Amino acid sequence: MDIVISREMLPRALQTVQGVVESRSSAMPILQNVLLTTEGKKQVRLVATNLDIGLKGVFEAKVNKGGSVTLNARKLFDIVRELPDADVHLVEEDGQWIRMTCERSSFRFPSLPASDFPSVPDADGDSPQGVSSEVLGDMIRKTMFSISQDETRYTYNGVFMESEGDMLRLVATDGHRLALIERPNDGAEFATGVIIHKKALGELVKLLSETGGSVDIFLQENHVIFKSDRFELSARLIDGDFPKYRQGIPKDNEHRIVTDRDKLLRALRRVSLLSNETRMVKFVFGSGQLKLTTNGSEAGEAEEILESDYSGEELTIGFNARYCLDVLNILDEQNVCFQLKDSLSPGILRPDEAEGYTYVIMPMRV
Repeated sequence: MDIVISREMLPRALQTVQGVVESRSSAMPILQNVLLTTEGKKQVRLVATNLDIGLKGVFEAKVNKGGSVTLNARKLFDIVRELPDADVHLVEEDGQWIRMTCERSSFRFPSLPASDFPSVPDADGDSPQGVSSEVLGDMIRKTMFSISQDETRYTYNGVFMESEGDMLRLVATDGHRLALIERPNDGAEFATGVIIHKKALGELVKLLSETGGSVDIFLQENHVIFKSDRFELSARLIDGDFPKYRQGIPKDNEHRIVTDRDKLLRALRRVSLLSNETRMVKFVFGSGQLKLTTNGSEAGEAEEILESDYSGEELTIGFNARYCLDVLNILDEQNVCFQLKDSLSPGILRPDEAEGYTYVIMPMRV
């Protein structure tokens, strides 16, 4: 292999794969490497995998001699980003060594055999499902914060993706809260729902934020693949049944309270600073107002009163402040709406006058 790559392009490409490359020293050494493969005379394909997630990208290069090599991703990235602003020259030497030069800088790296690099699923299929990059990124951002952090609850460690009619739906839950979002999308139709692991979604969100247009989704036997004109990300699906989430969405919520999202967010931040270790904040819904209180904490007591459009009987319910703050932080609308049945049933929080998003929170004992 003999290639010349722009100093501007190479670190950006290497940074993209850092979250996928295996960082544990106990892992297979080849998984700490990236695979560089020439394609024609003007492109190089970069591939990284940790066996659960695979990422492919193509970038421009001058190819003097074709070939494939693997190099340590972290060391290569750390050096490249400190190089002067000039073209980077990579040349294969003595079989398993790569020399990299940039102006007066020169480095020599050992390379593991490209034939030892694990295969990464290819995006193939007769009818991929197309989704807007912006829409998909927003849907993931508004659900993945509800994924469980308990690794023993495996099917709770990802977002459930399914289609129904012309709607694409994403759902996440940790057993204490549930986030559901659905958006119209004529291109996405899945015969069965799939669970996508949170780490893969984290990498996908970063890629989508830098991508316009649409993303094609390919479903294979145990993988899902997202492909755009800039990247191709594959993720091993979580094997198991997602919780029956529809049963967890309360019905017959006769109490409806609308309040300003930003004011509620700021007030809740202040009040929660004096909550106890359970992070419980008491919500008291009264005529024309919402009162937030904390008490019983050695740190002190707090009370905030906000305006609301509520006109029913007084209702008191306790919620985990962090769960409320998480959803208020990711919503964009000016007003939010609480929908409640009573003080003992789960509550619903959603944007006011906006369809397609539901957030369910379990109550806490007041």
